[in-house]
Amino acid sequence: MYLSLFVLISFFLLSFIGICHHEIWLDEAQHFLIARDSHTLSALFTACRREGHPLLWNIILFLVTRFSSDPFYMQLVHILISTITVAIILKTNLSSAEKILIIFGYFIFYEYNIISRNYGLSVLLMIFLIYSYKRNYLSLVRLAVILFFLAQTHLFSLLFSVAFVLTYILKNRNQLLKQTTGTLFISILIILSGWLISAYCIFPSWNYGIKFISYDSTGYFSSERIIKTLSVCLKGIFYVPDYNAADHHFINTLYFMTLNLKAWVIYLLSLAAIAIPVFILRANRFALIFFCSFLLIFISVYFFMPLVYGIRYFGFFYVVFVCCYLIARPEISKTGIVISIMIFFLQFCNGFYAYSMDLHYPFSEGKDVSNYLEKVRINHEKVYILDRTLRPAISAYMREKFFGTENGLPLSYCLWEKKLPDSILKLKLTTALNSDNTALIVANTPFHNLVDTTKVQRLASFNNGIFVGENATVYRYWK
Repeated sequence: MYLSLFVLISFFLLSFIGICHHEIWLDEAQHFLIARDSHTLSALFTACRREGHPLLWNIILFLVTRFSSDPFYMQLVHILISTITVAIILKTNLSSAEKILIIFGYFIFYEYNIISRNYGLSVLLMIFLIYSYKRNYLSLVRLAVILFFLAQTHLFSLLFSVAFVLTYILKNRNQLLKQTTGTLFISILIILSGWLISAYCIFPSWNYGIKFISYDSTGYFSSERIIKTLSVCLKGIFYVPDYNAADHHFINTLYFMTLNLKAWVIYLLSLAAIAIPVFILRANRFALIFFCSFLLIFISVYFFMPLVYGIRYFGFFYVVFVCCYLIARPEISKTGIVISIMIFFLQFCNGFYAYSMDLHYPFSEGKDVSNYLEKVRINHEKVYILDRTLRPAISAYMREKFFGTENGLPLSYCLWEKKLPDSILKLKLTTALNSDNTALIVANTPFHNLVDTTKVQRLASFNNGIFVGENATVYRYWK
């Protein structure tokens, strides 16, 4: 009991220190700003239609931003959610060593904790679902309610819930037939309504959906696409960042991708990464079917998606493996336990590496750029951010909107589906810049003839961020 309390308090304190040193980046700021700048739930729902995510995290942020526009409170709520997850893990039947290694692993301790996204909610509800199933697998309505909310967190959580339901029906069909008609009807209604609501929120309008898919021109039977699909377990369960990444840009890197391995070697490693969890879970039919069901559903969906890349996506496989491990633990062989502990230890090392890097370096330069702009600003001069992916973090910290390159109007979060032609953008930008004697410009790419460079003075560059995409240079424009 005392060890569990110590671990729980330690997790929260380390997480609190972590968010005090973590500068939010584009993805965190985007959803925070949508909530902050939506004055009604109806406006929130409309703004989220282009984001491709269910709405539970956005609704929580909407409530948070009714009380404060400071993104720190989003981060605080997020680590509280993670702390509840840890409290549930500490109540499971794992050994103390297993619990500690899992809790302080890369995904639960860092990626889905220090970085404030909807993934933290997904992990909480996934772990809570398995914990509830283990306690009373016949409590259908309770499980259905958890599945409903789980589906409202992420596309991959929706796939998780589908895999769980299919496995549950296959494994417990005889017990289901003994349930009352009312209980079955209510449970099915809750689950299906959750899936439909989630799917409606995830899938964007037809025109925007076609545009999203068009970002990827890779053939469906290309080696790149096949490797992308087969390697999901390798990238998630056996994730190792590139510790030697240049200028500490370790985020979203994979060590094995730096080795220039031949395609057949990656194929073999990917298949081994699938076979190892199957070997570990083989003694428990539910855990094995559940893991394989999620794998098949996930890769069936992921295969047809654009070649989007993010370790946060693959981390779902690690969390699914942990969930299946919680179910199967009493029946896992000694060899399986040893291999699992090695996996947990690997992620434990990755977790503290990422955490220490985030303490030492700015994750995003958005906060430092914001502080610098406040310092050098003359008489509240206007700020123009020429790369829209830089705007959300700066807008969140400075609590204002800036010239939007998407439409020439004041914006905070990105409008992904909009883009002005360069000629129109240049005209709008030039008119806006010349409306005042001076202005500040922030960019991380060349101006591409959008601005008369003879009127621009470079002030400072910010190139120390872990996420290189938000490094930036600040200029002053003189009319």
